[in-house]
Amino acid sequence: MQKKPDPIIEVRSLCKRVKDATGELTILEGVDFDIMRGSSVAIVGASGSGKSTLLGLLAGLDNATSGSVRLFGQDLATLSEDERARLRNGSIGFVFQSFQLMPHLTALENVRLPLELQGSIAAHEAIARSRALLEQVGLGARMGHYPKLLSGGEQQRVALARAFATQPDILFADEPTGSLDAATGHAIIDLMFKMNAAHGATLVLVTHDIELAQRCTRSITIDAGRVVHANNH
Repeated sequence: MQKKPDPIIEVRSLCKRVKDATGELTILEGVDFDIMRGSSVAIVGASGSGKSTLLGLLAGLDNATSGSVRLFGQDLATLSEDERARLRNGSIGFVFQSFQLMPHLTALENVRLPLELQGSIAAHEAIARSRALLEQVGLGARMGHYPKLLSGGEQQRVALARAFATQPDILFADEPTGSLDAATGHAIIDLMFKMNAAHGATLVLVTHDIELAQRCTRSITIDAGRVVHANNH
């Protein structure tokens, strides 16, 4: 009998609470699910439901109040901040709503940056890979441009190229079309799914867009900090 693959992300009884003016605010409560390697999962919910907080916990960018997240088999709560950063480095790519490009770097330099931080490949290889990725996202003629000279759609294409530069095992995308018009957003999503299929990463996508979520193999719906629905498409 074929062995069932191990989850790439395991979430158990995950809770996140923060102090506010009225006392303690519960953002997430009792969240449980697994994400399998190679799948595409949409985390869906209204604004304020806790889905972006959940993404930060899955990536080890934030600490849970209780419960656990196991990433690549490691319990994030047992790792220091530096150890979590090393775990992410080269294994995880990010695409954010606000692009998060370095304004003083060109498109090519922005894509090269995670490879330089990783330090595992030679400079000429990093340049070649970055150029190939920018060609792949249709920005071969814009490599020397700074972010301020690029449209929102072009900036998100640079961000996509950067996310795949280290050939990550997981791509986390937080409302990747939230700052774009509908037509540009559709083009970016098409490109993201195409690149993800080509690179074979596990995609974890936060969105309030049900149509977008249906393009993933699975949806997890968050409401008021709890998982209220999880299904395969």
